[in-house]
Amino acid sequence: MIDDHGPIGRIPIRGRFRLIRDSLSYVKPEKADEFRYRDILYFARYLYPLRGVIAASLLLTFLTSTLSAAFPLSGKWIVDYIFMKGSIQPIISALKDHHLGSLAPVAGRVLTSLPWLLAALVIIQAVKYLAGNELSLLNYRINTEYGYRVKMAVFSRVMRYPLSYFKSTRSGYLLARINSDAGGLGSVSGGFLNVIISSGMSLMVSASVLITLSRSLTLFVVLSVPLTVVLSYLITKFHRSYQIRMRESGLQLSADGQDLINSIDLIKTHAAEERELARFAQATKENIALNIANMIFGQVTGGVQQAIGYGVKLGVMLYGGLQVLDGRMTIGDYTAFLTMYPQLTGAITSFLQLPISMQHTAISAGRVKELLDLTTEYEHEDPTRQLLYPKAVAAGDIRCEQVGFGYGDGAAVLTDVEMHIRPGDRIALVGPTGSGKTTLINLFLKFYRPQSGHIYLDGYDSADLNPGWIREQIGLVSQDLMLFHDTIFNNIRYSRPEADEAEVMAAARSAGIHGEIMAFPEGYDTVVGERGGKLSGGQKQRIAIARAFLRNAPIMILDEPTAHLDLATEAELLKEFVKICAGRTTIIITHRESLLHLADRVYELRQGRLQLRS
Repeated sequence: MIDDHGPIGRIPIRGRFRLIRDSLSYVKPEKADEFRYRDILYFARYLYPLRGVIAASLLLTFLTSTLSAAFPLSGKWIVDYIFMKGSIQPIISALKDHHLGSLAPVAGRVLTSLPWLLAALVIIQAVKYLAGNELSLLNYRINTEYGYRVKMAVFSRVMRYPLSYFKSTRSGYLLARINSDAGGLGSVSGGFLNVIISSGMSLMVSASVLITLSRSLTLFVVLSVPLTVVLSYLITKFHRSYQIRMRESGLQLSADGQDLINSIDLIKTHAAEERELARFAQATKENIALNIANMIFGQVTGGVQQAIGYGVKLGVMLYGGLQVLDGRMTIGDYTAFLTMYPQLTGAITSFLQLPISMQHTAISAGRVKELLDLTTEYEHEDPTRQLLYPKAVAAGDIRCEQVGFGYGDGAAVLTDVEMHIRPGDRIALVGPTGSGKTTLINLFLKFYRPQSGHIYLDGYDSADLNPGWIREQIGLVSQDLMLFHDTIFNNIRYSRPEADEAEVMAAARSAGIHGEIMAFPEGYDTVVGERGGKLSGGQKQRIAIARAFLRNAPIMILDEPTAHLDLATEAELLKEFVKICAGRTTIIITHRESLLHLADRVYELRQGRLQLRS
């Protein structure tokens, strides 16, 4: 049984020392994982449609940053002008110099009366609150729309990859990568953009105010920055290493979890639940240990940063206090400076921390860009040409000339295949398992491309044709009885979404499944379950046949269409096959002799070579 004590509490003392050691070790990233700002900037293009909203956010950020300076400065005003009765003439003169003399009476009243000053602060705070709320809504819109655009760009690209990519990639890993990496790019709008706008405005406003309070003290604060820069560089270097390892570990763990669910039938058949749970638990513990090490690293570096920040604060208090004692600074200036300088250091720190906070985004950007850079099946092998999309419906003329194909670097599956299927011909493909029958069909559908030779459809080389057009001309009943977790009605209509209820029912009648569908309590609204798990194999196959019938395509491909049916049901379906396939180019792959009577001629595949059976 899997222990239920959790992976954290059971880590021994020696293991905890190992975690601390690992937390301070550096693993150099692969060259492909090197930090590249250009990968992040690549996705800035998805912000361009939001430029108006971003401009409004910029204005509101400037307003809130400016209003934020009022509260720290109020300490100076209260001490110097109200308590100490200092002269406000310099402020009045400054207003007049900047052509704001109309505000002089208001400033004179507010800066010499505590009730008026407090009332002004209340008004400023109310305006800041309203502006901040509107800013939050604008930023949410920016982040949401940006994330939507990026994720849809990735999904639309991935959905156009060739089938060979999906066959060679774990689906759980790919899905986790899309969701995690595309989601991680939200930092471009929610982090990168926010730091530039918010911290940039805060830096500009706070620096301007602090310089007016004390140039020398502001210089002292700024001179503490180089130490923080060096520390940030070192932290960034280590943090990058952690982010790469944690990301890969998390993706693999997610893929392992999906594999467990997808393979549950096999696992239960072999009573392997405990074995698989133990393997998954070990992988989970390793992932958690890596996260703990990263947490320890954050605690150590965070403590050092806090110590530096505290030292700067003590230095400001000491240096500023000496200036007050020497009469070079008023008590109000000192109070306002202590209150406001954290805004300046906070803004500088935000910029310095940007490489660290964007580590996750940089990794995501590089990986997502890698996905976007892959060639889709809707692109011609010659970059200067576009794939053809004929306007006419195919007649159904298929011709193979010396077609050869093999998967990867393996042995050839098909060798010099020659065949000509004229419009309306009905041919059968037979041969032992693994002889290449389904592979040849996949080449017709352009799921794969021939490694040698050519396949022509109505005289067009399939290499020049848009695969979408090719597949629109073909109605397929596959060995893989794939049904969506949806209603029977929607599963049948999937091949032709515009079909009405009568057409769907007619296709179901032709496939011999209408009566059984109507026997269900919810009829055509019955949800079939994951991959049709609530239906029998025969029911799934007849729904798949109905879906192919409904497509009404000029070419029909029937890949073992009666494999899950009894002989009586098969006999009934054969009559419908004769009607449906009349006048259509039909290709039948079967091991059953009964289906061969539908064919005008029979081809046999053996060891990758095709020959006409006499």
